[in-house]
Amino acid sequence: MKKGKGLLSMLTASALLMGVLAGCGGAPDAKGEASADGGPAEGGKNVSAILMSLNSDYWHMIESGVINGGSDFGMDVTITAPTNEADVTGQIAMIEDQITAGANGLVLAPCDTKAVLPALEKCKESGIPVVLIDMDLDEENRDLRATFIGSSEYAAGEMVGQYIVDNFEPCKIAVIRGLAGLPSHDARAGGMRDTVTAKGFEVVTEQPADSERGKAVNVAENIMESTPDVKIIYCTNDEMALGAYQAVEGQQKTDEIFIIGFDGSPDALKSIKDGKLGASLAQKPIEMGFKGVEALQTLLDGGTVDSTIYTSTQIVDASNVETFEADLNAQMEKAAAAAKK
Repeated sequence: MKKGKGLLSMLTASALLMGVLAGCGGAPDAKGEASADGGPAEGGKNVSAILMSLNSDYWHMIESGVINGGSDFGMDVTITAPTNEADVTGQIAMIEDQITAGANGLVLAPCDTKAVLPALEKCKESGIPVVLIDMDLDEENRDLRATFIGSSEYAAGEMVGQYIVDNFEPCKIAVIRGLAGLPSHDARAGGMRDTVTAKGFEVVTEQPADSERGKAVNVAENIMESTPDVKIIYCTNDEMALGAYQAVEGQQKTDEIFIIGFDGSPDALKSIKDGKLGASLAQKPIEMGFKGVEALQTLLDGGTVDSTIYTSTQIVDASNVETFEADLNAQMEKAAAAAKK
């Protein structure tokens, strides 16, 4: 594959997907919500996927997986999300709207695993099966969902930590993370921290940037000012990693600080190919979305699913980004074609 060819294909597919979704309701509406709604087929099931947001590549990849799952299993799935991951109230209102509308089932990526519990109680009382993706409930509340589909966040953090141990001498590491207290980001940071500190590395700070690129620029600038000898910045999503790189580039420290992201998003892959971002822990968000619909289909057909279904993860850096991107291209293009129908 010639350098850049895969990226062009992927971005073309992504643009097509966004254009198609905008044509069928995918653009933000007056309430700031985003959706892709084809409506249930005659005699079909009224099912919905409610994501944390649709404001980043990661969530658009999950969206693609949901679209692919709907296409493969013959289900029309309404896709909605609040405008950002912090809009817990907005997401809860969306869940309650689906209950009122008589939804047969939900695929849900919860913004807050505690605040969402009363709404999930209502789903259970209404006999609506809920498939969680990306973030699971605390163990004592897992009777409120049929299954969880996603990566082991802590194990993924450990994978990042092992990558650092294998490629660097002991040094100072800073962490930029999502919302304070968010369990998934706790685990992503914790798995890395536990792995590297056991090998003599020092995690000097962990600061939230709320999963937003712009906030991460400011946080990274503050980290470089307070800890000028930091050598690695690990960000618990790619949006923050890209913001951190922007800050490092602005301080002309790109040869001194290695930045690792989390998600394997298209923008992160481009940055890795361009020799900017160092690496990203790639989850398989398209796989998550697809398996979420697959599990819901099984449940609605009267079948059973495992309580937890883990999806795979891998580190993507300059050594394997071309191959990873080619596979992502194919899946995005499939979703774009399905959405266009």
